[in-house]
Amino acid sequence: MRPNSIRFTLVILAFIVSIPFEAFAQTDIYIRGSGKLFPIALPQLCLQQGESQAVKEIPQIIARDLDLSGYFEVVSPDAYIETPGKCGGPESVVYTDWTVIGVEGLVRGTVIANGGNLTVQLYLYDVQKRSMVLGKEYSGDASQIKKISHRFANEILKFFTGEYGPFGTQISFSSRVGRFKELFVMDIDGSEIRQLTNDRGLAISSSWAPDGIHLVYTSYRNRVPDLFRMNINSRSVTQLTRGEPLELGAKYKRSEPASELLLASITTGRDSDIVLLNMSGAVVQRITPSNGAIDVSPEWSPDNSRIAFCSNRGGGPQIYTMAADGSNVKRISFVTSNYCTSPSWSPKGDKIAFVCRADAGFQIFVANADGSNALQLTSSGSNEDPDWSPDGRYLVFATTQGRAGSFVLAMMRSDGTSMKQLTSSRGGDSEPSWGPWEQ
Repeated sequence: MRPNSIRFTLVILAFIVSIPFEAFAQTDIYIRGSGKLFPIALPQLCLQQGESQAVKEIPQIIARDLDLSGYFEVVSPDAYIETPGKCGGPESVVYTDWTVIGVEGLVRGTVIANGGNLTVQLYLYDVQKRSMVLGKEYSGDASQIKKISHRFANEILKFFTGEYGPFGTQISFSSRVGRFKELFVMDIDGSEIRQLTNDRGLAISSSWAPDGIHLVYTSYRNRVPDLFRMNINSRSVTQLTRGEPLELGAKYKRSEPASELLLASITTGRDSDIVLLNMSGAVVQRITPSNGAIDVSPEWSPDNSRIAFCSNRGGGPQIYTMAADGSNVKRISFVTSNYCTSPSWSPKGDKIAFVCRADAGFQIFVANADGSNALQLTSSGSNEDPDWSPDGRYLVFATTQGRAGSFVLAMMRSDGTSMKQLTSSRGGDSEPSWGPWEQ
C-alpha cells in the first residue's frame, strides 16, 4: 500500500451501478486531445443516514483533482440552482437546472454514516444526454474520505480520456529548513505535507521504489554524502553506502518491487561514473567507463532496457541514452543550448523530459525518446528537476516563475499547458519525485 494508505484497511466494495458496458462505449462526451475544458458541477452529496462531513469534503476534493487535471472547468457552487445535499436517484435530477448554467457533466452521490463507517455512492451524469454514465460504491471510515474522492476522480478522468488519472499518488521533495535541507512528502495537490527527515544536513535526490513504500536518497547527515533507504510507513532508515565517493541519483528498477539493485552515479575526484549498486552499497556493475567524463543523473526507461543520463563527454553537458549495459550510446538533446541536464523518462516510454539553459534561465524541454520533435515547455524564470506522473501525462518540477528567486513546486501537462502551483514555501522546494500508483 502507498504511504498515504497507512490506515487504509477497508477496500472498495463493488461496482454497483448495473449500466451495461455499451452505455459507456457509446457516449460521445469523451475529451481525448480536446483543448476545450469540460464544464462539470460537483454539488454537496446527499446524507441519507447519520452525520458526516464527507458530503461536503468529497465534492471539494474531487473538484480540486479535476481542476488540476487541466481537462475540466469546475463550475462554482455559487452558480448552482439545485438545493445543496439534494437526495434522490437519477429520476430526481432536474437537468434544466444544470444546462441553464452551462454544465455538461454532473457528479452527485449519497453518504450513509453508520457509527464510524461510511458507505459512499457516487455517480457521473451526462447532462446533455440526460443520463447516468458512471457509478461506484465505496466503503471505509472518515480517514478514507480523501482516498475515496481520489478513486472516483481517477474514474472520471478515465471515462473522459481513456486513461486512469494520477490522483491519490504522492510527491517527495527537498525543502529548506533553516540552513538545512530535509525530505518531505505531500499529496499531488500540495496538501498533507509531512516532513520525513530531520538529518540537519542536506537530504536530497529522493526516488521512489516501485512498491510505493520506500525512498532512496542522498544525505549528508554524517557530514559526507551517502545513500540511505527509508520506509515511509515506519520512517525507519537504513544506510546503504559508506565512504568518500559522492553517490547521487539512485534509482530502483522500474516495476520491479523486489529488485535489490540501484542505478546511481558515483563521483571520485574529477570522474563521475554510472553504476549499479546492491543494497550493501557495493558496486556490482560499472555501466560507463572511467574516462574522465562526468556521467550523472541516470534514469531507467520503463522496461529497464535503456538508461538516460547527462554527460559532458562531448563538451558541455547534454542528454544521452544507452543500453542497460552501457553500449549503443546516443545523444538525444538537440536544442539550441550548450547546457542540458536532469533527464526524466516518461512511464509510457515515448518521451524524455530534460532541462536546458535558455531564455535567461533554465527551461524544461520534452523530446521523443530518440531526441526528435523537441518542444520547449517553459520560457520564464528558472525551471528544474522535472519528473513524470505515473500515467505519463503530467510533469512536476521546481520553478521560480512569478517569484523572486525562491523555488516552489508546480505541475503541468506534458505539452506545457495547465500549469498549477503546488507549494508556496519561502525557503525553496526542489527535486520533486512523483511516486507510483498504490500497489
